[in-house]
Amino acid sequence: MKSTLLTVLLLLTAFCTSFSQTTDFSKKPNAAKIQEAKTIVNTIFTDLKNNRHEKVADFMVESIGKTWDAATKIKNKNDYLSKMQIISVSPPEGVYGSLDGYDLIEEAYLPGSDRYFRHTYISYHEGSKLIWEFRFYINSKQKLTIDYIGWSEKNPFEYMSTSDMLAPRYFN
Repeated sequence: MKSTLLTVLLLLTAFCTSFSQTTDFSKKPNAAKIQEAKTIVNTIFTDLKNNRHEKVADFMVESIGKTWDAATKIKNKNDYLSKMQIISVSPPEGVYGSLDGYDLIEEAYLPGSDRYFRHTYISYHEGSKLIWEFRFYINSKQKLTIDYIGWSEKNPFEYMSTSDMLAPRYFN
């Protein structure tokens, strides 16, 4: 009885694994899309540096909020606009102030996908620094879109040591 059960389990396991899909960890977004993403981020930082906060807020709503209703778009645009303005307030009234520069500190790809990736930047301001995370998606028409924009005032070493930031290092 035990040998029959063991044989059935082995056959079932072999059958199931023969239909499983393998993950192709070598898949990565093409270089042109990565460069396009860097150009988008450069535009955002250039606009932030030149105090074009409304342009940044509009871009964020247009990029991330395609499915939002009109009221949500207005609410979130005003929220993003006020946050960009607060970031630009110079010390001692504000924490960050004028943007002095930025660096790409991490580039990660979703394992097995050539259509989703993330860039993490650190921006340097007159008063402090910010960590920015941009997630990009390449849709079925091969158009690059931003899926997420976020920023954090955390210590960069702490931010970069979180599990979601460390995981791609094992695959990329």
